[in-house]
Amino acid sequence: MHNVIVNGNDFEKMNLILKQIKNLRDAMPDGNIEIVFTRSAVKALLKNYENIDKINDLIKSGIKFFACENSLKELKIDKSELAENIGTVRAGVMEIVEKQELGYSYLQL
Repeated sequence: MHNVIVNGNDFEKMNLILKQIKNLRDAMPDGNIEIVFTRSAVKALLKNYENIDKINDLIKSGIKFFACENSLKELKIDKSELAENIGTVRAGVMEIVEKQELGYSYLQL
């Protein structure tokens, strides 16, 4: 089984990022895929994001989504504004490094 850690960091490219994540899931139906959104991309994990249904569908397929707490703090977003089933990590960059040390493949979108 493949283990993949994906980083998305640009909210302006979110439609493309979500399409690529779906393509990854379709290509690896049994893969362990974790997504860490950093910088402006964390805005896509908010309850009121217009395409949150796409993210919820990806979560239902077994993909885990995380928001970087440093990015949330920088953008003055409270964790309570995140959609259901969205986790957080203290520092997105640290999470990526730790997953790579565990043997995960890294993909930047």
